[in-house]
Amino acid sequence: MPRRYAEYKPVTSDAVPPPTNVGGYDDLLSYFQVRGQTLLRRAESLATLDEAINDGLPADLARPVGMFYGDLLTHTIPAAHWEVVEEEYPLVRVSRKVAVDVVRVALRRLATPEPTLEQNYAHVLELVRQET
Repeated sequence: MPRRYAEYKPVTSDAVPPPTNVGGYDDLLSYFQVRGQTLLRRAESLATLDEAINDGLPADLARPVGMFYGDLLTHTIPAAHWEVVEEEYPLVRVSRKVAVDVVRVALRRLATPEPTLEQNYAHVLELVRQET
C-alpha cells in the first residue's frame, strides 16, 4: 500500500480577511430615502429601524433588515465577520463562541415587538464583553 505524505505550508501574510461588507439591503435604504431618512451603519440607526418596524415596515424587507443589522455588527464589533452556514441565513460571528443569525433576528423582530433590534444589539455586546 503506497504511503502519502502531507506537506505543511504556513498561511501567507496576504491572506484575505473575512468579509465585513456584504450589502443586500439596498431596498431598505431606498425605503428610508423615500421618507427623507438615512440609515447609517451605527448603533443609533437601530432606534430608527425599530420605530419603522413598529409603524408597519413591509414584511418583504425582513431579509434586508437582517443584512443591514449584520453589516452594522461587522462595523461596530471588532473582529466580527460574516459566515454562511445555511443558504439564505447568513450568520455574523461576533466572537469565538457567539454567532448571530441576523435574518432570523429580523424575521422575529417583524413578528413581535420585543426584543427590539436595539435590545438584541445590547445583548450581543454583553455576550462579547463576557467572552473577552
